[in-house]
Amino acid sequence: MSGLPHMTCPACGGRAHSRAVGKHSTLYRELYYRCRNPDACGHEFVVEMVAVRSTKASRFPTPIAVLPMTTWHAAANDRADNDNGPPSEPADAVISLT
Repeated sequence: MSGLPHMTCPACGGRAHSRAVGKHSTLYRELYYRCRNPDACGHEFVVEMVAVRSTKASRFPTPIAVLPMTTWHAAANDRADNDNGPPSEPADAVISLT
């Protein structure tokens, strides 16, 4: 698949590329990756891609899925004081996996 980012292979640290798309819905998709380590690692693994929040409202009045709204700066994890714990979830989060 072109256009998808490569990942680091969790087994050997080599470069892995997406080779297929698996299960998917409006907010969820599985991507199948294969390691391309020249030493023939051959590891294959699945990556989950999930839509988690919106940073700009849709122009369409009836969205298929509703995501919590945040600002870009609030969504970024670039402050050293919050890097040690899990990200906080918005209290009014509504996620529909249809």
